[in-house]
Amino acid sequence: MRRKWTFSKLLLLLESAVVLYTTYEGFALARLAVGYGYLGTLPWVAATVSAAWGAYGASAGFYYNKAKAENTTGGIVFEAACGRQARGGQDCDGWEERT
Repeated sequence: MRRKWTFSKLLLLLESAVVLYTTYEGFALARLAVGYGYLGTLPWVAATVSAAWGAYGASAGFYYNKAKAENTTGGIVFEAACGRQARGGQDCDGWEERT
């Protein structure tokens, strides 16, 4: 059975696609400008691509921080906490540990 994608994972995947598209189009625009003989500098392309990657880096960092918190015994995933601990005073409401 396939697991359903979480919203945060889907959001990170879509942001990855947007960042890659922005990078590709930025380089294509720079190549087009140089191809037509533009002799100026292209800091606007660098700023656009850098801003997209900066935003992606920040959101990826927060996503991995969230994933780290979820995948620990003291984290927020109920099933993982019930399955790994010896149930010392923890009420798991019929959660059966599978060995």
